[in-house]
Amino acid sequence: MRRLAPLASLALLSGCVSMEWRGSMIPHLEIERDNAWETKPVAFNRVALRPTKPGWTQFRGPARDGVAPPQGVEPDWSGAPLVRWRVPAGQGHSSVILSDQSVFTMEQDGEEELVTARSLDDGEILWKHGVRTRWGDFMSGVGPRSTPTLHEGRLYALFSNGSLVCLNAASGKLLWKTRVIQDGHEFPEWGLSCSPLVWKDLVIVTPGGEKGAARAYHSGSGKRAWVSEFNGEGVYLSPCILNLLGREQLVTAVSGRIAFLEPRSGKTDWEGPWKIFLNDVQIAQPLALSGNAFLLSAGYGKGSEGLFVSAGEEEPYQVRTAWRSKDLKCKFSSPVFKDGFVYGFNENSLTCLDASDGKLKWRGRKYGYGRVLLAGDKLVILGNTGILSVVEANPEKFEERYSGQLLSDDRCWNGPALAGGYLVARNGLEIACFDWAQKQ
Repeated sequence: MRRLAPLASLALLSGCVSMEWRGSMIPHLEIERDNAWETKPVAFNRVALRPTKPGWTQFRGPARDGVAPPQGVEPDWSGAPLVRWRVPAGQGHSSVILSDQSVFTMEQDGEEELVTARSLDDGEILWKHGVRTRWGDFMSGVGPRSTPTLHEGRLYALFSNGSLVCLNAASGKLLWKTRVIQDGHEFPEWGLSCSPLVWKDLVIVTPGGEKGAARAYHSGSGKRAWVSEFNGEGVYLSPCILNLLGREQLVTAVSGRIAFLEPRSGKTDWEGPWKIFLNDVQIAQPLALSGNAFLLSAGYGKGSEGLFVSAGEEEPYQVRTAWRSKDLKCKFSSPVFKDGFVYGFNENSLTCLDASDGKLKWRGRKYGYGRVLLAGDKLVILGNTGILSVVEANPEKFEERYSGQLLSDDRCWNGPALAGGYLVARNGLEIACFDWAQKQ
């Protein structure tokens, strides 16, 4: 090992390798690669496409809860899927969305960040829209972190320089553009990570800042509708709507605090502390457990809390902690909920908790710091090394039905999309479409 250290140092200095962190604070040494855009796409199977509506139209699915819509076809999870196509992709942690016959994501191409639209049929680029900007840091790498949102034929995308754009989803034509972060504003340490939320006629983003952590824009024009009084830095959570006591609330968090905002006005309805050891960075999305309860979870030793919501005497809401658990520490990945049970990652181990009391039901395999989604009675897990696994959503025992290397062994913090039996997944090297209704 002592002989390898000088060689590794020399390689880093020469620029032929890079250090990559995969979530565990242990660096991974990898060879520097050429720009993936130089490689031509390869289509493997050209079977006629099935319908994909309602699609996977935003970050973490149609309702932002990691739950896949009805597939319209019965997926066969018992073995390896048919590989429809596999094409190169640029770097970045943007997730994938899909609807009708198009696949959308964001990726880095040299000094430009791109929103790309690809054909679900063969992976060919349909159009791309670029902004000259490049974000990168030593630990999490280069490229956009945000995921675009598709709504009524329009695509909303947030670039790492603070540009929010609205594009025609069919053609890529720019319809409007604005800046959510102005010059002189301090950017989040790990990059602008929130994914735009469309709520009624508003597009809501949470860039953070002392002049308002959340901001809303009219979806038709891009004109600013409101800026929240709730403020603070360190926002890595994407805005989401939870229905609490029969009212829709925009839930967001800044460093050390969480809040409910009235989505039409941005007014703060409730605010409370949420402290996380080391950095106060909240990444995992809040998870609704019922109309009066939700879950928050974080890594860095924090764990999870089941939070009970009731009507307040002087404020609209009171929030109290119903239970705490150290058995579910969701660092990067957000959990999912089914029939009274929560499934998610305790750091890198898949775990099931009883949502009523936080008690551990089981702990399964280690999948790395990946992503989990719920498809019917199955948990679909994309690990951070490109291995995809299928596990029964069964609180009684851990049962894995399939596990296979679907993507190249490159750091994968990107969420997949599942619609019409097609699962589209990516990392910083490639994007691929897998047909789970057909076999190899």
